[in-house]
Amino acid sequence: MTQQQIAEAYVRSQRPALMKLSFGCEVDHGQGKDTKITFISKAVGVISLMRTNKHGDWQPYSIEQCYQDDLKIIGHPPQLQDWLAVLGDIGARIDYYPTQRSLPTDKDFVTYDLRYTSVSGVIVMFNLTTGQPATEADFKSFNKIVSV
Repeated sequence: MTQQQIAEAYVRSQRPALMKLSFGCEVDHGQGKDTKITFISKAVGVISLMRTNKHGDWQPYSIEQCYQDDLKIIGHPPQLQDWLAVLGDIGARIDYYPTQRSLPTDKDFVTYDLRYTSVSGVIVMFNLTTGQPATEADFKSFNKIVSV
C-alpha cells in the first residue's frame, strides 16, 4: 500500500461517516475498485455504479447495476475537515501562508496552502484546492504523526 492509501484508510477508520453507503462512496463489487455509487434505490436495494475510463475520468455511459449485498465499501474520499479532525485530537498549530504558482499563460497568481505542525515538529502541507495532503511525503508525515 502507498502512504496515501495507508493514510486514507486510517482517516476512514476514525471517521465512520466516510464509510456510509451513499452517493459518491467508492465501492468494490468484484470487478475493480474504480467504481463510485451514483444512485441508490432504497426500495429494491439496487445501486447504480459508475466506472472510470482508461484515463481515470468518471464516465456516465458505463453505469452498472448491482445489489447492495454484493458490495465491499471502500468509503468516501476524506476531505480537509476529515484530515484536520483526526489531527485535531493530537494538538498542533495550523498556519495559512501564500504560495506562488504559475498558470499555463505564465501569469503568476497566489493560492493558499495550509501547514499543520504537530507538537513533535512534523509538518504536513495541505493543498486547499483539493483538500488533500500536498505530496506523498505529506502523506508519510501524516502517518508518522498518527503512528500508523
